[in-house]
Order: sequence, then C-alpha cells, then structure tokens
Amino acid sequence: MADKRDFARLAVAFSSLVVAVCAVVVTIKVMNTDPVPIKQQRVLDQDALERQIANHVSGPKPREEPRVSCPVSVVVEPKTRFSCRVWVGSNQKTVYVMVHNDQGELSVSTSPS
Repeated sequence: MADKRDFARLAVAFSSLVVAVCAVVVTIKVMNTDPVPIKQQRVLDQDALERQIANHVSGPKPREEPRVSCPVSVVVEPKTRFSCRVWVGSNQKTVYVMVHNDQGELSVSTSPS
C-alpha cells in the first residue's frame, strides 16, 4: 500500500514539475516575440467632409443649402478617390474627390480625373 502512495506522490510531483517548466517556456517565448506594430487607419470625418463638399458646390452665397452624401469611413491615404452625391433642390449631381496626402487634404471636381 505504501508503494502505491509513493508512486502517486511521485506522479503528482513530476506532473507539477512538467507544468511549471511548460509555463516558464511559454512565458519566455511570449516575452521574446517581437510585437507586430498595428497601424490604425485614419478615416475622414464624415460631417466635415460633407460640409466641405457642400461649401465647394454652393459657392460664397448659397440660395439653398445642398444635401451631400459621401461614402462612410474613407481612409486617409494619398491618391484615394471616391465620389459623393449632391442635391441642390431637386437637382442631383456627382462630385469626385481625391485625397492628396496623409493629412487629409482634398480636391473636389465635377469630372472624374
């Protein structure tokens, strides 16, 4: 009977040792892994974008406030192109926008270029 208890104690001690060694190995591996830098993409402010398009379309003294609809979550990346719909009264037109730099500088035109 004593042999069975000694064997059980030995098995538990050995198992504990294996678990501890595995924990140390995993910890060392995780600590030595270089983290991959995650670059969060910047997107244009939807309200500011639509205001800028409305100001561009309406001119200095608008008779009627234009309604603008642009894509959501446009990534701020040079040479990104997209189009927006503009309604002035019942007239609808499409304007084309290009992002020039990573600061969000835009150009707006009425023809795709």
